[in-house]
Amino acid sequence: MRGRPAATRAASMVPAALLALTPVLGLGLAPRAHAVITTVTDTGSTYALTLRVGSAGTTVDTVAFGVTGANAGLTPTAVTGTPAIDVWVMPMRPMVNNTLARPVTLRVDSSIALACQSGGCGSQTIPFNTISWVASNNGNAASGDIQSGRFDGSANQTIANYNANASICVGLLCLLGVGTWTYQSNNVTATRLQFSYDNSTIYPGGNYKGTVRFTASME
Repeated sequence: MRGRPAATRAASMVPAALLALTPVLGLGLAPRAHAVITTVTDTGSTYALTLRVGSAGTTVDTVAFGVTGANAGLTPTAVTGTPAIDVWVMPMRPMVNNTLARPVTLRVDSSIALACQSGGCGSQTIPFNTISWVASNNGNAASGDIQSGRFDGSANQTIANYNANASICVGLLCLLGVGTWTYQSNNVTATRLQFSYDNSTIYPGGNYKGTVRFTASME
C-alpha cells in the first residue's frame, strides 16, 4: 500500500472469490454457474495479485453432489461432485536485483455449514469437513501448490503458500554481487480440485447449500 517501505509492503488482498457446494440428498443436481475473477493492484507500484476460482465469468461456480438411490439408503458411499474446479493464483511483482521474499497465501473459509434450503430437511446443517478434494495439475508439496485435502470447517484454513514471482541470481559471480539476475515466475495455474462428499452420516433428505470463500494475499 502507498506510504509503506517495499520490504514491509502490506498484503494485496483478494476478497470474495466464492465457491458454492450443494449436496442434494434424494433430489436432482443443482445448476452450474460461473466463477469470480478478482484482481487487486497495489496502488503506485507494479505489484498485483489475481485470484480465479472456477470458470471465467462474474458469478459463482456451484459444485453439486447427487446423493440418490442406494447412496441415500443403508449402504451409502462417497459421492463425487460436479464439476471439478480449477484455481489460479497469479502474483505480479517488479524485477529487482535481490531475492526479497513475497509470500503468497491462499486460504479458505468454510466455517458456515451447509444449510437446508428445501425438501423437508428443516434446520438441519451439514459441516464442510464432510467434503474433501483431490488436487491434480499441481506442483508437489515443496512447491507450495494446493495439495489434496479437505475443508476443516474453520474461517482461515491455508491450502497454498509460496513465494511470489522472484528474481534469481544465476552464476558463480553472484557471490560477488555481479551475477546475472533472471525473473522466475511462481503461480498456481489451473490446479484442479475434484470434490467428494463423504456421505458417511445419514441426514434428512433435502437440498443443502453452502459457500466457501477463497482469499489470496501477497505480503
